Amino acid sequence: MPAAHGLRASLVGRLARRPRWLAGTALGVVGWPLQAAALLLAPLTVVQPALAFGLVLLLVLGARTLDERVGARDVLAVAAIVAGVAFLAAVAPEASTQHVGGWPLAGALAALAAVALAPYALRGRRGVSGITAALSAGAAFAWSGLSTKFVADALSAHQWLAAACWTLATGLSSGLALLSEMSALQRRPATQVAPFVFVVQVVIPVLAAPLLTGESWARAPLGPAGILLGLAIVIAGAVALTAARAVRALVDAEPSSADSGTSRSPWTPTDATVSTVRFVEASTVTTTMSPADGAVGGEPEAA
Repeated sequence: MPAAHGLRASLVGRLARRPRWLAGTALGVVGWPLQAAALLLAPLTVVQPALAFGLVLLLVLGARTLDERVGARDVLAVAAIVAGVAFLAAVAPEASTQHVGGWPLAGALAALAAVALAPYALRGRRGVSGITAALSAGAAFAWSGLSTKFVADALSAHQWLAAACWTLATGLSSGLALLSEMSALQRRPATQVAPFVFVVQVVIPVLAAPLLTGESWARAPLGPAGILLGLAIVIAGAVALTAARAVRALVDAEPSSADSGTSRSPWTPTDATVSTVRFVEASTVTTTMSPADGAVGGEPEAA
């Protein structure tokens, strides 16, 4: 897509004409009720890191559909994700069905919203880099992760109006996150954007859990240290998995000269250029982008 559409609704409007992109985005929408249901049964400290299992699916798809080799490092990365989530399930505190309200909640959500909206305020003055757009996406996804928890709390208490309001808020924040991530993918490869967005959207809600969601880390079997250790294991496995050949082959815009023996222009159309993959929850990886970083919102460039 032309860079002029970065951080603008017209970008999603154009992408919505592509059946593959719509199908990938629909998977994220279908996954959201499952995430909310999981939060009725398990604490946010466990559910949010479990989103890393979406990367395991990408590894399997890349290996089976593209015949890419799965190496020992990839297997270790998968093992780290499985072990990390299982460890968190063992050491996490009990799930809470309540959360704080008033100014503490409003202040935390406003701070996240400010980070997510900052690139949109800056786009008319100067260009916004791909990493800045990715940070915006991660913050917006983190917002939606927290608001999904609040949906689950409202459902647990049979507060239907509150549940509807939080659901609407989740949809708005997820839509903003989607636009920010698509804009980031115009300027950075998916293998750089995806891990950055994933880390932000997982770490922020987990760290905010004891402050906002009523989860008492002090009562956890190993205390805060155990939770932070499990989180670090999951994050390390997820970041390592995004570098796996099978995952890169599935989400990269085009093969590198080292992999294919040939070089291509960044804007040469290929079958992989229009492939779309979707992380579980709402973290989208769409593969129409330039490998070179640049500013979103500057002068139009050729698509």
